[in-house]
Amino acid sequence: MCGIIGYVGKNPCVPYIIKGLKMLEYRGYDSAGLATLVDGEIKIKKVVGKVNQLEKIVVNNEEGYIGIGHTRWATHGEPTLNNAHPHIDCNGRFVVVHNGIIENYKELKDYLLGRGHIFRSQTDTEVIVHLLEEFFEENIVYSFKRVVEKLEGSFALVILDKNNPQSLYGIKRQSPLIIGLGDGEVFVASDIPALSLWVEDYIFPEDDQLAILNPKKLEIYNLKDKLEKLNIKPVKISKEKISIDKGGYPHYMLKEIHEQPTILREIFTEGIEKKGNFFFFKDFKEDDNLWKNINKISIVACGTSYHAGYFAKYLWEEELPYNVEVDYSSEFRYRKPKIDKNTLFIAISQSGETADTIAALRLAREKGAKILSLTNNLRSTIARESDLNLYLRSGIEIGVAATKTFMAELAFIFLLKEYIKQELYGENSINWDDLRKIPVYLEKILSESNLIKEIAYKYSKNKNFLYIARGKNFPLILEGALKLKEISYIHAEGVSAGEMKHGPIALLDENTPVMTIAVQDETYNKIFSNLEEVKARKAPIIAIATENDQKIMDVADDLIYVPKHNSKYYYFFVTIPLQLFAYYVAEKLEREIDQPRNLAKSVTVE
Repeated sequence: MCGIIGYVGKNPCVPYIIKGLKMLEYRGYDSAGLATLVDGEIKIKKVVGKVNQLEKIVVNNEEGYIGIGHTRWATHGEPTLNNAHPHIDCNGRFVVVHNGIIENYKELKDYLLGRGHIFRSQTDTEVIVHLLEEFFEENIVYSFKRVVEKLEGSFALVILDKNNPQSLYGIKRQSPLIIGLGDGEVFVASDIPALSLWVEDYIFPEDDQLAILNPKKLEIYNLKDKLEKLNIKPVKISKEKISIDKGGYPHYMLKEIHEQPTILREIFTEGIEKKGNFFFFKDFKEDDNLWKNINKISIVACGTSYHAGYFAKYLWEEELPYNVEVDYSSEFRYRKPKIDKNTLFIAISQSGETADTIAALRLAREKGAKILSLTNNLRSTIARESDLNLYLRSGIEIGVAATKTFMAELAFIFLLKEYIKQELYGENSINWDDLRKIPVYLEKILSESNLIKEIAYKYSKNKNFLYIARGKNFPLILEGALKLKEISYIHAEGVSAGEMKHGPIALLDENTPVMTIAVQDETYNKIFSNLEEVKARKAPIIAIATENDQKIMDVADDLIYVPKHNSKYYYFFVTIPLQLFAYYVAEKLEREIDQPRNLAKSVTVE
């Protein structure tokens, strides 16, 4: 959620910090700030608002060579200057930026108040600098160990110490923190894009490891046991692999929607290896008999990834011998799930750092389940803690509203279903020629997006939408409704078309448009009957339908056609119109599409 950047090196730090914070804006935030050390004094600048406002009040040519910056998404305390990061201790020695939540901050704050500390904010973060002030002693590593032992919850911390002007300190637990190594300079940040302009060598510290960041010597210590010094080799990631420009598009989201055909080509070629009519995933080799030994699949995810998991339930239970359970990650622990060593637990998370999904994964591991993850970051916490990984191969996704990662999740869910069939029964039902046509058809849909734009503009003034579908199209329509809510701020309710008569039909009138998936698949006749019910209530209907379907014209007010193809692949086709419709409604309303209010790209707190 929050964005962190730190720099220590041979050049003035402010330009790096400002640029890094701008590269982290996609994570979502409501205030920003930075702290630098100049001539032995800590200087802090904060704003409620955007990084470009922060840039206006800092002096880029200050001779500070060490500093930290932060974009805050408010959890404890409103978005105010006092609550914005960085936070400083009573004596002005330590400054901290923090991503995460300190769950026991109230108890710690009461203790520190009793010890005479003075607090300036309502945040949970501020307890950290006061704990440092309280416990710091000559042995730096031991001091940090004492502080970390007091903290409960998730955190990524970067600390600046006025008395040690050549070093920054970084610690993480269940929140991402990445170190970048340059020439005579060291960086630290929440995510790779913030550092991609300057470095190619990265270190990914584990939980409860202290990194002492100094241009002359990087040291990492394990704070859990005997404070041992660790030797961690950097990982090289070329700058060319991290594309973060808009490529001429007005928004990252539109660029990422248009990247989806290319991503599917990548998945269908580079993500798998064909041997005759069989195929294998390049990302993993599972244990022998895995698919025969499991008797249940449990999927957990949040938001868009949850809809992909819900889609998997519909798709897999048609052809695989398993019962598939799907849970919101945040609810998984509260229903006392019955899983064991014969359960395959699947965690889906585009970032691989979703806090609720990590917590669910760890519970599943305690119960003995085998763990498979679908993530877009093989170096993420979820990927590292899984037995098997499927890498989504989507590239960096900047837009907060997930698009291309959802498409990649659908692709791997389809491929995994076919792969399991292959392993269980010695066959799969993939028509490779049909599969190769899918990206071509997606490009055709994108080339005709002006029609979708016209329809979206037409309905952009409506305040409420109903999204309906049936069968395996139902999770997709839920995702379509979510997209509209996320970026246009319009209320959109996704419901099963068969459930309309049990309540939602009461919402229908001429001011409540209904978006539907009505392609010619096994749900077509049923959804058509539901649309006639909608029509009788005078609600306008926007239908995503198969090209040349004349019958659907009898009920739909506006039609978005997708190419006629093998009906088993229509879920790839209908996804793009739903995304584009939401995008163009938001564009017409002049919303902040890439950074919608109140949302963060990576939800790293529970």
